[in-house]
Amino acid sequence: MMTVTIASVPDREKLVAELWYEQELWGEISQDTGELVLEIYPNSTSRFRQLKCEDLIHAMQQAENKLLGK
Repeated sequence: MMTVTIASVPDREKLVAELWYEQELWGEISQDTGELVLEIYPNSTSRFRQLKCEDLIHAMQQAENKLLGK
């Protein structure tokens, strides 16, 4: 299951949405450029991750809503 955490990180001016999957940071949605931008991080095992599209879409919608106050 994917979870979304809103965080203030030192290298960003605005809040970010961290995307967590199975206790590991999977990616981050930032808004510093005025647009929501997704960064995907490599995982610790260097294996491909398989995510359900429906889980990813839900997490990204949740992140957008939290970051933009919808």
